[in-house]
Amino acid sequence: MIIADHIHIVLLVSGAFTMLPIVVFLLPTRGPRLLFGVDPPGGAGGLITRHWGLLAPSLGALLIYAAWHPELRAPLMLAAGIEKAGLIGLIVADWKKPHTAHMRPIVIFDLVIVSIYAASLWRYD
Repeated sequence: MIIADHIHIVLLVSGAFTMLPIVVFLLPTRGPRLLFGVDPPGGAGGLITRHWGLLAPSLGALLIYAAWHPELRAPLMLAAGIEKAGLIGLIVADWKKPHTAHMRPIVIFDLVIVSIYAASLWRYD
């Protein structure tokens, strides 16, 4: 199966992109604008945003780790696929609103990745 032969590359690439929100954690006042084209939220919203800016990259690092650990691939692809599908849904739900304009490429990339994960997981049954 062509996907299975190259899943380690998919995990490396998708893991690297999933790590990009570290910018939001490290640069809380500039990160949201750099990455998503939005102003940083304040108060509790800023705290939650920074936490997500650490959580998403952690999942990305685990995806990269799974590239060399086949026994971890299925559960990590499932977890990442659920997270990415949720993000896709949130962006699509607000598709016409101005704050999602810079986020639309994420939908396309994550749709491709979720599809590849699903096809790869299909063989695990």
